[in-house]
Amino acid sequence: MATKFQRIFNQLDDLNSERSKYLSRMFGIFSEKIVAIWANDDRAPYENLGRPTIRVPERTRGHTLDFTFKDRATGNIYAAEMKCEIEYQNFGYFVLEASHQVDRHKKPAFEAFMKLARWPAEQDVRVQGKEVKVDGAILVWGAISTGAKDAIIAERGFHNILSVEDICWDLVSWKNTEYIEMIERYRTWSNRLFDGLISPDSPT
Repeated sequence: MATKFQRIFNQLDDLNSERSKYLSRMFGIFSEKIVAIWANDDRAPYENLGRPTIRVPERTRGHTLDFTFKDRATGNIYAAEMKCEIEYQNFGYFVLEASHQVDRHKKPAFEAFMKLARWPAEQDVRVQGKEVKVDGAILVWGAISTGAKDAIIAERGFHNILSVEDICWDLVSWKNTEYIEMIERYRTWSNRLFDGLISPDSPT
């Protein structure tokens, strides 16, 4: 059964997925910021240290990922990559339900991320130009089937898998001011855009 978060994007009356495509693209503009805000909250289990770059010895350029998470309890550090594909292929990758969904990503940066999950000690990782010892990798996905999470972690070697869905509800339950202000700001901007398009002479 679809959750409240999933129903925001996927409704039965959207037969041609026109609304789903629009909402997915709009959400994609700021979904990464949501995770960053969450990690900046002291109540989150992880703190974001910035974007990590994995250096591959045989290549001159490294691969930059989305986040570096420091576990607030243990101090361990994890490189993190976010994949939040909502409407893509009729929502086929929105909810992580099986390990094979991860295999869709073939780009060198993601391959380096997957290698780091298995062999973190063998990777050269830098954050803001400074070398950092990482203890593993964390995958961030749109939503996760709770029954599949542990199996995928074990199979792929991740330290953890986080969902954007859970992160949003954490921020709501915490009444996180930065998150609420960001959503309200984007809502205001969008309303001004649409109001302006139908009333060009109205002040923006």
